[in-house]
Parts: sequence; structure tokens; C-alpha cells
Amino acid sequence: MNDFDLVMAEKPSPEQQSFKCGKGNFKSNALLKERDNAFALLYKKFKLPDYTGHDHGPGEGVWTAALCPPSIKQETCLECLSNTIPYLVKNCPKQKTGVAWTVLRTHNCMVRYADHVILGKPAEPVWGQFSSPPNQANANANELENGVNNLSNMLKTSAAGGDHLKKFAVGSVKYGPSSHNLYGWMQCTPDIGKEVCLKCLNDATNEMHKCCSRKRSLGGTTLSANCYFWYTHLNF
Repeated sequence: MNDFDLVMAEKPSPEQQSFKCGKGNFKSNALLKERDNAFALLYKKFKLPDYTGHDHGPGEGVWTAALCPPSIKQETCLECLSNTIPYLVKNCPKQKTGVAWTVLRTHNCMVRYADHVILGKPAEPVWGQFSSPPNQANANANELENGVNNLSNMLKTSAAGGDHLKKFAVGSVKYGPSSHNLYGWMQCTPDIGKEVCLKCLNDATNEMHKCCSRKRSLGGTTLSANCYFWYTHLNF
């Protein structure tokens, strides 16, 4: 896809990307071409903080959407998308639906496509997960788990209470006897409702414990097509 042959400021390593493909394949090369065209249009027209969908063709078509944190610059988001779109197309070459995530040191992004309308229709809960190695100086797993819960409780209501353009929250808490600092953010796609967003973020928190906090990871990220949760011990 030549539309995305851009110079990357921060190219992701393989462990910083994840994808999920749905069942069933497109039945024609024309629809695969429509997907490429829809991605090209998405990239061209995407403006923060939008969660923008584009489709092509009457009747059968392909819908695409992308999400970046609203706290980053437009060009930073586009750099992330330019890495993620070809990665998704490569790993879901013919499938009717797919989602991919790229997680970098200071930000992340998500790209999604489907053979049906995306906006306002939450996807099935599939998860991508990333974790940092354990920090031996950290508090124990129970203390970190409690810290992650406190961070989640502080952020999720604010994120879910956002409007049709932005459902995003950022903040920090202290936890454990040594008052470790824990930083994080949460985001939902703004097309879903408050209750759906809250459920997704609760699920993201549970997934976070499985992959990251119970292993005393320095940082962790859990992502779905509808929301994500990120925490770190490093002040971003």
C-alpha cells in the first residue's frame, strides 16, 4: 500500500504490535480493493480527536475506523497509523473483519475495519496485551493490583462520561507503603455509550491483572476494539 510508505519517527518492534482477524473471507478482489481504498481515505481524512469511519460502494462495502489518544499531536497519530494499517492488511489479508494495535513508548493507536457499519456497533471483546518486565524495586503483586484498581476507578468514570468526540481520561495515584507513583490513561471509542464504555474498561482492568499487575510489570497495556487501559510507573 504505497499510500503509507512514510518516514517513521518511531517504528514499532514486532512485540509492540498485535492483531485479531475475524472469521470469514471477502469473496472478491474488488472488496479487498475497497478495503485498501477505505484505509487510504481514512488516513487522508483522519483528524484528532475523531474516531472516523469511511465506507466505499453501495450495498456491499468496507468500513474503517482509527483511534489515537487525543493528548498526542496529529502528526504523531498519523505516524502510528501509517505503521498499523499495513501491518493489519498483511496479517488479515482476506478476512472480513480485523483490528490491530501499535503500542509505542509514549502513545498507541488502533485501526479497525469490517464488512458492516462500525460506528455505534461495539465489536466482540478480543484483547491485545503488552507488558514490561517486572521491576524488582516495585511493591508486591497485591499492592500493585490494588494500585491498578484505584487508578482504574479514578479514570473510568471520567473516560466513560465523555462526549461523541472524546472518551478519554488521564491521571495518577500513589499506592503501597512506599507510596509508589502509578500513572495511566483510559480511552473508549467515542461512538459507544457510557455503560458500554464502563463495561469495556472494567474488562480491560481485569485483563490487566492477568497480564501485568499480578506479574509486577513496570507497565502494562490492554486493548480491545472498543477501549484500552494503560499504566506505567514512569511519568509520561
